Amino acid sequence: MVKPKLMRRRNFVKLSGVAGAGLLAGCTGGDSGSDGGSGSGGDGDTTGDGGSGGGSGDPIVIGSLQPLSGPFTPWGNAHKAGLAFAVQEVNEDGGVLGRQLEIVESDTKSDAAAADSTFRRFVEQENAVATVGPVSSDVGIRTARTAQELEVPMLLHMSGSNETITPDTTYTFRVGLLPADTTMRAQASLVADAGYSKVGAIIGDYAWGRSVEEGIEEHFDVDVAIEAAPVGASDFKSFIRKFPEDIEMMVATGHPPGSLTIANQLNELGYSPDVITGPSFPPGVIAGALGNLAFEGGFTHVHNSDPYSDEFAEVAQRFGEATGSQFDTHTAYGYVSGKMLAQAIEDAGSAEPTAIAEAIRSIKFDTLFANPIEYTENGELKNQVQIYSKLTAEAPSYFPDGDFGFEEQFRTEALPALPADQ
Repeated sequence: MVKPKLMRRRNFVKLSGVAGAGLLAGCTGGDSGSDGGSGSGGDGDTTGDGGSGGGSGDPIVIGSLQPLSGPFTPWGNAHKAGLAFAVQEVNEDGGVLGRQLEIVESDTKSDAAAADSTFRRFVEQENAVATVGPVSSDVGIRTARTAQELEVPMLLHMSGSNETITPDTTYTFRVGLLPADTTMRAQASLVADAGYSKVGAIIGDYAWGRSVEEGIEEHFDVDVAIEAAPVGASDFKSFIRKFPEDIEMMVATGHPPGSLTIANQLNELGYSPDVITGPSFPPGVIAGALGNLAFEGGFTHVHNSDPYSDEFAEVAQRFGEATGSQFDTHTAYGYVSGKMLAQAIEDAGSAEPTAIAEAIRSIKFDTLFANPIEYTENGELKNQVQIYSKLTAEAPSYFPDGDFGFEEQFRTEALPALPADQ
């Protein structure tokens, strides 16, 4: 079992509420439903052969599969903004291999079939050499198979279901979310260290939620009462009433769209667990949805990016100066994806998708995470640290107009990669 470092409190640089449907909507040069590319000035079409993303002077195209409408919209908007800023910085610094990067984007609406079709269009018609963005586990599972078939690398911003990556997938790479099994391994350590014995969980009845359920059953040393709710549920009171009133910890990580409602409804029904472990949710949404409860109710934000580092503060300050908005833990995932793809293309010396994928498999990318990004052959993150934070009311020096921030509560040691056959 992972031995965590519990309650290592460091005052966090303050984050502002930047999530929601309008989050930096203009950063990619199009509206939320646009298929246009950032910097493309139109429909994102390029010329040349699809295998190299166009001729030697054409832009190198990255496909962005973001949920810009539906229940995962806040994730998509944050990742979109970070990716756009990374590409802007790369291009202002001369591009990659003497070529500019270009984003082509489409709203997947978290529909797996639509995402599959868009992925194919990006590659076959718009010469994309890599894709980024899936959040929903159902979308990630489907598009991971598409990436394998087309031999085009894909970076997952979320999509943490164990089943997304298998022994047969070698072109899909996790970024912003460790798989459910690994996340539950970390939370089991939190439970053991705190000595909790009364733990409950509400999961979504879809791939991610069921993977969380499997992880709880595998790693927790205490009995956990688990309730499964529809992924689109908005009223969880009937589920909550099944838990004891003195419950010490509620695992809401397994129901990302409903986790904030779960926290509010726990409070409404008089429950006050010490900890409510949420999903990896954009922090601005937590504050907006919970209000004072975000500071007082035990709700935690789970993240891979390390907002307590000097490098994070430097990037966040540049982002704030350029956009007037707050760079947060989720904006970081889009940013990291753009920068890592640029580095992989540089390392490969080629914009060929297979060469880029091979470069990602062997990369050791020191970035905004606690440990450098490294991958197994199948694209699982290895040696990563998962961080849990709560919101505070402090302002960061790099973004003084913000009105909340984070305080670190828990971070794991380096976590082992999940074997591809699990």
